[in-house]
Amino acid sequence: MTITWQQFHALEDLVLRFWACVDETAPIEGPELFTADGALVIESFRAEGQAALARYFTARRALSAERGRLTRHLCTNLRLLPGAGVRLAATITVFSGSGARPVALGPPSSLADFTFDCVETAAGWRLARVTGALIFAGADTPDLKQAAAAARGETT
Repeated sequence: MTITWQQFHALEDLVLRFWACVDETAPIEGPELFTADGALVIESFRAEGQAALARYFTARRALSAERGRLTRHLCTNLRLLPGAGVRLAATITVFSGSGARPVALGPPSSLADFTFDCVETAAGWRLARVTGALIFAGADTPDLKQAAAAARGETT
C-alpha cells in the first residue's frame, strides 16, 4: 500500500506513543492505541481485546513500581513493509534497570524485531496488532508467562 508522508508521520507517532506508554513516559493508556479487538503478541505472550490489554498494561505498571524497574525502548529502523494493508516494522532495543534514577547503565537487556499492523479509523490511526520476536534476551528480560497471566486476569 502506498501512503503519504503525512500518513507515515501519523503512523510513526502512533508507534512512538505505544513505546512511551510501555516506558511510562507519557500519560497514555495502552488500550486506547489499539482497535477494539487489537492484539499484542510477543513470543508466547498474547493479549487480545481491550480488556486483556488493559489488564496487561495495569499489571506491567504495578510490577514495575513494585520492583522499581525502569525501561526505555529505543525504536529504530522504522519502515513501511510492502503488501496489502499498513504494516510497519522496527528494531527495538531495550535498556532496563532497577533503583533510583539515574540507574547505572549496562548493556541493552534485549533486542527484538516488531511489526505494527495499523488501521485508520474515524478516531485516527490505531494498532490492530503488534507482534514482537526477541532476537537477543538478557538477564533482565521480563518473564512473559507472568505477562500472559496478567492479561488473562490471573495473579501469579
